[in-house]
Amino acid sequence: MSKLKTASAITSLTGIDFFTVFSDEALANLEKSATLRKFKKSTDIIVLGEDSLAAYVLLEGSAYAFIDDQDGKELIVAWFSKGDCFGELGLLDDFSRTTSVKTTSDCQCLVVPKSAITYEIMKDPKVAHALIHFLVRRIRSMTDDISCLGLMDVYSRLVRALNCVTVVKEDGSRVTSRITHQELASRVGASREMVSKILKDLRASGYITIENHSVRILKTLPERWG
Repeated sequence: MSKLKTASAITSLTGIDFFTVFSDEALANLEKSATLRKFKKSTDIIVLGEDSLAAYVLLEGSAYAFIDDQDGKELIVAWFSKGDCFGELGLLDDFSRTTSVKTTSDCQCLVVPKSAITYEIMKDPKVAHALIHFLVRRIRSMTDDISCLGLMDVYSRLVRALNCVTVVKEDGSRVTSRITHQELASRVGASREMVSKILKDLRASGYITIENHSVRILKTLPERWG
């Protein structure tokens, strides 16, 4: 674990949704207390039930947030890639973590302690007001996710998940990072077998290709399937 230089930390925090409400001075103060941590693939960064002590900014790599049952079955509730912030909501109350976060590749994170963030919030009432709006947007997004799970069929949920995790390439196609069928199934709340069948059918129909666990979308996916 190592300290970051001021310029590097501010560059990392600028533009990150949660931290856009803080002034440059506040960002500099947060940098002084921040640390850089590296995590290996398949490592739990956050564990359900533990105390909320820091926010994390993902500088390199990818990860996901999930809840699981006693049998180890996971439901993925969010994906994180470079530039995303997670763990920040738990800093705004005294409750423990409500999800776990696990890496899907080697990761590097900027870790900003709760004490430093709380101090900057208390110093500036405008920050607290801005965070209320941030929370409202987050709640609306969560409501949309819950609606999708409850009202969409498996195919529609899978298309939505693929659209969320793809990036556009120079040839116009959209490609996901490395992701397994099981991870997609956990994301959409379905069985791996069902997700594999849909992907197989889409590939056979020329809509996608799959190579090294990466899905390439060749043309717009149909609204309905099957």
